[in-house]
Amino acid sequence: MNLYRKSIFLYYFSFLLVGCEKSDLAVDEIMHNMAFVQGGTFEMGDICLKKYGQPCSFANEGASFPVHTVTVDSFYIAKYKVTYKDYDLYTSNKDLASLKIDKSLLKSYPKLRNSNNPATANWQLGKDYCKWLGEKTGLPFDLPTEAQWEYAARNRGQDVLYGTNDGHFKVGINAPSYQQQKKFSGLGAGLLPVGQYPPSPLGLFDMGTNGQEWMRDWYSKTYYQHSEQNNPTGSEDGTEKSLRGMPAEDSRSDDAAPTATTMFRMGKEPLLKDFPPDLWDKYNGDFEKAAAADTENDPYKIAKRGFSPGETFRCVINAQSLPAKYLK
Repeated sequence: MNLYRKSIFLYYFSFLLVGCEKSDLAVDEIMHNMAFVQGGTFEMGDICLKKYGQPCSFANEGASFPVHTVTVDSFYIAKYKVTYKDYDLYTSNKDLASLKIDKSLLKSYPKLRNSNNPATANWQLGKDYCKWLGEKTGLPFDLPTEAQWEYAARNRGQDVLYGTNDGHFKVGINAPSYQQQKKFSGLGAGLLPVGQYPPSPLGLFDMGTNGQEWMRDWYSKTYYQHSEQNNPTGSEDGTEKSLRGMPAEDSRSDDAAPTATTMFRMGKEPLLKDFPPDLWDKYNGDFEKAAAADTENDPYKIAKRGFSPGETFRCVINAQSLPAKYLK
């Protein structure tokens, strides 16, 4: 190898080493922000029925929220939702396209792509990010199950209505107001940088607020009526994936935000396919025809269209303990 080629080789090799080092340091930081949740048994579902005789969830969705006994093993859950900064590390490491926001929204509200904002992605992209962390660490990373998320949001299954520092929903104090959302993103229904409000007693931030979170489970309104007791993972199949937490545009007032409660659940089409503008134009704004004509099912090709801020995620580690190098 001549001197010139050797120099080029050493340059690129050192560049790769620096990149790997930065990636490893970032993953170490992510690992240090995983909170341990001791497993146990709790009454999952709309605890207001037991406590007050009426549901805190929506009355017409009653079949979706019946209280039932569930036991979960110990696990670790991320203190923060995955941010664009986190996700950019993944796409850079895997040589994937950067995660996009709908270009018309981003043009008007560039702060929506703040590096510390929760990253909006479809279900598969969120799942793949958690899987990548598993590849980097050798640990069983995944999206949380509904049972894990609710157990953690309720401080290990206590009768807690909101996953905040004190179990209450106080607009502008421990939960975002429209004005605060607009201040950070320019949009009243936008998301804020993570960690703006006090954490829950388990050290978790934004549990139920600042965007809905994808769960591992397939969604079924009737699943609770025949759920397994030990470590339930949802229905075997379905057309929607479960989401937890409040949509950013939902109404709210002190202790009166049903979708932000720890037991609220809903399902959504997991690819976030919001059809391309050309189909909307082609079918003169007919939503059903345009949606039916959208045959794209590749989650990464769909992601190239860009998403409207809303569906977020965080990861869990299904392990009883971590390697010593990740412990503080």
